[in-house]
Amino acid sequence: MRDLGADTVIDYRTQDFEQLLTGYDLVLDSLGGENLVKSLRILKPGGKAIGIAGPPDPAFARKAGLNPVLRLPIAGLSSRIRQQAKKLGVSYEFLFMRASGDQLRQIAALVDDGVLRPVVGKVFDFAQTPQALESLAKGGLRGKAVVTLPA
Repeated sequence: MRDLGADTVIDYRTQDFEQLLTGYDLVLDSLGGENLVKSLRILKPGGKAIGIAGPPDPAFARKAGLNPVLRLPIAGLSSRIRQQAKKLGVSYEFLFMRASGDQLRQIAALVDDGVLRPVVGKVFDFAQTPQALESLAKGGLRGKAVVTLPA
């Protein structure tokens, strides 16, 4: 992982990142829950945690054009994490992921140019898709599982 630019490599199965990291500007959280709470605590004052696993925040509700009746429960869903963030002097923002052909083309260009280097853990034939999913569910696969289609 160091050759990909990582300064610190953490094995999430045996190490608690909250005990090893501190003073970060930004955390991109893809798990939510307790992981998001820990992520808030490794940020330096003024830092930001961006969650893609929720909970949605009021800014998301506004951007989505939800009516005020729906905005209230959305705000309630994230009130606890936003309060924790405020106490720590950091902020929380929800990022709604949506499919975008334009974004995928931009990412593909970054991969083609060598700016991004995906780590492929294992390649599976299409017929092995159940094994690929089982491998992902078990964890321990270092990198992405890739399923190839027959030619």
